[in-house]
Amino acid sequence: MFIVWIWYFYTLNDADVSIQKNIEQIFLLNNYQRELSKRFISNFMMKTDAIFNINALKMLLFVTVNVINMTMIFSVCFSFVISEFEETFNFFIQCMHEELFNDCLSSRVIIVNQSKRLTTSLFISMLKI
Repeated sequence: MFIVWIWYFYTLNDADVSIQKNIEQIFLLNNYQRELSKRFISNFMMKTDAIFNINALKMLLFVTVNVINMTMIFSVCFSFVISEFEETFNFFIQCMHEELFNDCLSSRVIIVNQSKRLTTSLFISMLKI
């Protein structure tokens, strides 16, 4: 069974009435990924990165992975994103926390690229957790 979270962006008119609903971000994982994550990531390490231009819509793909042993990795969760803003990283981290770490310890080490928005978002989000 897949677990899906969707973040919508609403366009409002002058009377603050919604006139358009756009998908800003889609977060997904399945139950098997959730169980592996609780076993191997909790209180250990995960790696998060963004991949550009992976589909015809030019959406970013956020991917979180972990190493089971020296020969195997597994994907933890995915998120398709329209743009790389701090709010999208916040949503991604919030979804990960609520779906993966709500009843266990979060990861001790998080490996990310040099994106300032992701680094800032992780710092702020981890303080709230």
